[in-house]
Amino acid sequence: MFVAVIFLLSLFVVWTDWVAYRRYVAGCRSVWLCRGAMGLFIVANLLPYMAMAMMWLGNKPSIVPTMWLLTIYTILSFSRLALYAGILLLRNKIAKWMVGVTLCTIVAWVLLVGVVRTRKELTVRSADIVSARLPRGFDGYRIAFFSDLHIASLTSVREMCERVVAQVNALDADLVVFGGDLVNAQYDELSPELSSVFSRMRARDGVVAVLGNHDTGVYVRDTVELPIEENTRLLIERIEDMGWRVVNDESEFLMRGDDTITLTGIGFSRELLEHRHSANVADSLDLRPIFEGLPCDMFNITVSHMPQLWRKIVALDYGDLVLSGHVHSMQMKASLGERHFSPAQLMYREWSGCYKESNSHLYITDGVGSVGFHLRIGAPPEITLLTLRCTSD
Repeated sequence: MFVAVIFLLSLFVVWTDWVAYRRYVAGCRSVWLCRGAMGLFIVANLLPYMAMAMMWLGNKPSIVPTMWLLTIYTILSFSRLALYAGILLLRNKIAKWMVGVTLCTIVAWVLLVGVVRTRKELTVRSADIVSARLPRGFDGYRIAFFSDLHIASLTSVREMCERVVAQVNALDADLVVFGGDLVNAQYDELSPELSSVFSRMRARDGVVAVLGNHDTGVYVRDTVELPIEENTRLLIERIEDMGWRVVNDESEFLMRGDDTITLTGIGFSRELLEHRHSANVADSLDLRPIFEGLPCDMFNITVSHMPQLWRKIVALDYGDLVLSGHVHSMQMKASLGERHFSPAQLMYREWSGCYKESNSHLYITDGVGSVGFHLRIGAPPEITLLTLRCTSD
């Protein structure tokens, strides 16, 4: 669906360019002006195809420039559409250009702020998770949660990773949870240099992590030289060498005095990969083996990269708190008071922030890195401090 929407949008941009060209340029007496305008339109609309060609190379050095091409294409396309909204839809000759140029300027400014500023503004958010099922010993338990680094997509990799580690350590959390998509395509994006940075991350109960779809090796081009299973194995090995614990379809117990809660990590199976961008996962997906033997009368934290699994987890009587990433708010979010809006709403029922149904909470972080383009509008990279609170109600 996502690819189809992008394809239809690109066709719409081409069509509006052609309408604008025919109305305002084609009748011009200057041949060079006509040729120049047509050339600019062609180049602007070829940018995503140039990016796709570079992406096909599938190597790490191509990821950042590919994303820059898509970023430039996004800025140029939406700015032109804003201009056309004025000059093609309004009739008054003066008003149409004033409105068109104003809209174009506003849209271009918002997009440029998203590139230059918002995508670099690492933000710390906080939320209280209140539950009657939480034992008293865990009242005030603090979880630092972050996700979706997409290392090869970062433009200042070491700087951002060091900032993340510093911010997490400053929170003095009891537990650090990483929600998946550490790399963008293959395991060696997690270099020894970055591993040394992440190994400095601290919490009283350590750092736990799950894998996301980008961690599984499915985006590696040469799967003959680097099979998918080998990529996943090597990435897990490097993560664990940093001192993090990978909870892959397994559970562990967390203790405070005589009180115990459970933590479950859901790995990224082949079946999940088939539905990673679906609003709902397949009905045939069976999560019961992951929780087999785990007491359901204990407060349970489940870490699932995909938020779409929330209701399946709750249906098994687990997931008092489910932590997810994956969506990024599609890196575009607008807020109006307590209400938030994003293109992600077209694909996902839950897409950002905290949700509650019955006794279960779901928290979806907007992540740290970017995918597709170096742009975040209203959805800056984030780390979330979740504080567990018990209540007798």
